[in-house]
Amino acid sequence: MGEITFIRHGQASYGAANYDKLSPLGHQQAEWLGHHLKVSGHRFDRIVCGTLRRHRETLAGIQQSLNHETVAEDARLNEMSFFALERAFEAYTGELLPLGQAAAARNFSRVMAAWEADEIPDVDEQYGDFRSRILAAVADHSREGEHLLVVSSGGPVGVTIREVLGLDLAAMTNVILRTYNASYSRFAILDGQRHLVQFNGVAHLETADRRHAL
Repeated sequence: MGEITFIRHGQASYGAANYDKLSPLGHQQAEWLGHHLKVSGHRFDRIVCGTLRRHRETLAGIQQSLNHETVAEDARLNEMSFFALERAFEAYTGELLPLGQAAAARNFSRVMAAWEADEIPDVDEQYGDFRSRILAAVADHSREGEHLLVVSSGGPVGVTIREVLGLDLAAMTNVILRTYNASYSRFAILDGQRHLVQFNGVAHLETADRRHAL
């Protein structure tokens, strides 16, 4: 039996000029996660991560404990360009999406629904292409009998879980919105099929002195 441990990057720099880098807390989350994986006895045959800065920085924090030699990068594991999708949605509909954390989840759900339905023109990537590249990357890097570590983002985690569980878009959107920073989800590979074993693991953050990092 093979296994995939799929990690969402640590906290990024939301609201900063460059979102695509870890915040100080994000770096700490990654280091804690790497230590947890090591002391828990996890052994990985291979590691692959996306090419975004937040992916690389998360892996660097994990590697402080794992120091794994076999590491690859694959741009197919990169996140959707959601801010660009929001702008394209607004340009096409003529509607300005409300700002603020309170509106963020509803905005995400609306834009994702329009994107999946191919209702947002002039975007670099349609949902079907995003889904296809994620699933192809996971299939190409996973092997039965091996343990693969993937460092990516919430969108790729959600797409993979959707495929395994047969979720509709609304359920997948909820999965993405509920995925913690620096969390891990685990899949077993048996007879060529992937099976979800664990979602949103954060054992490395569930101590009294770290719960602020959730």
